[in-house]
Amino acid sequence: MTRSPERRIPAEVDFDHLDPAVAEDVYARLGVIRRLCPVAKSSAHGGFHLLTGYDEIREAAGHGEIFSSYVHGLGAADVVAEEAGSDGNPPPRAPLFEFDGQAHMAWRRILRPYFTPTAAKEHESLIRRLCRETLTGFAKQGRADLVTAYTQVVPPLVVAALLGVPESGRELLAEHAKRLVAAESREEAEKRGREYAKLLLGHIRERAGVPRDDMLSDVIHADLGAPVSERQVLRFAALMVAAGQLTTTDAAATMALLLAENPDLRDRARDSPKVLEEFIEEAVRYEPAVAATGRAVTRPTTLGGVRLDAGDRVLLAWGSANRDERHFSDGDVFRPERGRTRPAHLGWGAGAHRCLGRHLARLELRVMLQELLAALPNLRLQADAQPRRTYGVIRGVREVAVEWETTS
Repeated sequence: MTRSPERRIPAEVDFDHLDPAVAEDVYARLGVIRRLCPVAKSSAHGGFHLLTGYDEIREAAGHGEIFSSYVHGLGAADVVAEEAGSDGNPPPRAPLFEFDGQAHMAWRRILRPYFTPTAAKEHESLIRRLCRETLTGFAKQGRADLVTAYTQVVPPLVVAALLGVPESGRELLAEHAKRLVAAESREEAEKRGREYAKLLLGHIRERAGVPRDDMLSDVIHADLGAPVSERQVLRFAALMVAAGQLTTTDAAATMALLLAENPDLRDRARDSPKVLEEFIEEAVRYEPAVAATGRAVTRPTTLGGVRLDAGDRVLLAWGSANRDERHFSDGDVFRPERGRTRPAHLGWGAGAHRCLGRHLARLELRVMLQELLAALPNLRLQADAQPRRTYGVIRGVREVAVEWETTS
């Protein structure tokens, strides 16, 4: 780790990323904290260090041996089935997501074939068909909430296909996944989690006996020196929902809102693939769907001049890094023509855990927006719409109320 020549005492800040009240002006708050102390200290959730600076976040993300991805209590989904064999101990590490170092890279090698640009391209026709079928269902209505009508509908079906669930079972699995992520209390989330896990266990146990040529089978039968338990596979599948469904749902909703708010940008993105591609990349920088992720400190170290001890937890506020004035002079400004940046923005993460599915995510977002603008070319935000932002581990918008002229 790079050590600052000057030891700092971290500023104590009043910031709870899981408090709904922070959502509307979160980047203004984080900007103040970043300029004050890019490695600050919050007492929320038992205490953690809040990383808001680009350099500090990139350094932490690049040192998994010191900043472990196996961390609890900072908001990541932990809802898995107890019937899968809980023994009262901490949950096992989920394949890929919660491993570091060589173990993480081994899992990455196993799963990488599903996420290459070529593999992503193979899903394009399915995604386009799902988009068109979904849009046809409400295109004649003249108004809709794009979150419930569209951006929450397509991604869970894509995740189900990615896991290897047969087409006949995808809608049921997707519906259970939507209920899980829409839960409004811990109790409801646990109930929905058990229902979702029970359904998943059926698919897992089928593949335990007879492997198939799909992702779940590759996880179940991975040859890494020790058997993969059912609980591990369930945690992997649950985190796949977060990584593949929640992020795409919220990213698509944010992008739809930006287009609906700006008719000129909407028209240019509809008519030019280059404009749409640049718009998507800038939206990922400006409002990354993965807003903040936790890490656990494994040994004493210093980051940004602040002493950290083993057992400390840090929260990486990715969106704040993308607005750090030390690297982005106008980072708080949305410039759709900005495209890919130098240095690279951190909207897709950084280090060993950089988003493995980013090629598929880019393609899915592109197709979803292409089909949306083709079906509803003059969509605009409803006059009385009041979009409400969300913030936490995932950043999104609760509702995108739009209207459009219909042809009949």
